[in-house]
Amino acid sequence: MVALFDPQAYSPPRTMLYMVTARFLFAPLFILCHRLSVIGRENVPKGSFVAVSNHLSNSDPPLLTVATDRPIAFLAKKELYDVPVLKDLILTYGAISVDRSSPELSTFKAVKHMFRAGWSLGMFIEGTRNKTPGVLGQPHQGPAYFARSNRVPLLPIGITGTDRPWAKVVVRIGRPIEPSKDLDETTWKIMESLSQLTGSALPPKESLACLESHPGEEMESPSSSSACLESAPGEQMESPAKNSW
Repeated sequence: MVALFDPQAYSPPRTMLYMVTARFLFAPLFILCHRLSVIGRENVPKGSFVAVSNHLSNSDPPLLTVATDRPIAFLAKKELYDVPVLKDLILTYGAISVDRSSPELSTFKAVKHMFRAGWSLGMFIEGTRNKTPGVLGQPHQGPAYFARSNRVPLLPIGITGTDRPWAKVVVRIGRPIEPSKDLDETTWKIMESLSQLTGSALPPKESLACLESHPGEEMESPSSSSACLESAPGEQMESPAKNSW
């Protein structure tokens, strides 16, 4: 499956539409319904970044844009594109489709296009909504991988309150983290920061994907914990294996 995304979503007029929606629709809703408080906005980098957050509810994606006041595109599972109205909506606001069981090369090319347009990428390191109060879910290497391969910093963002109706929502933005070659190390730095920002405990530290080096390639690929992905002939970019998402 070729990644679905709309390159025009990152154009200046559409970027303006995106930010107007965030500032004048979602921001007032979060303030009115959840007494939104954002702490640490001064930590948001001037350039592009990978926003990495814990995940509590479906309202978290627009919340990250409101909290950072920056245009952020999200990776959306391919199944969402089977819903006609929803498909049009998420394409309009810059989402990029991903097959979580077998990410396609076209997804990574779409992300590079998005970064070149000056947008940032939003990812939830737990991979899905966490339903265990007080403890972060097991992390995935996707955020560290995208930050390193696109040479942008990671911005840890801790969210509390969106899992409870009408509860006060607090967003704490941590200091940017520079990605290192060791994706495992970078991933746990993110988790430690999110633990401090949310007050949630860290999950057991399990071995994450290893890194197979392929000299001369634009992007390297993490693999599952059992084996590293081998490079596909003729491809400059590879995708992380499904266990790293």
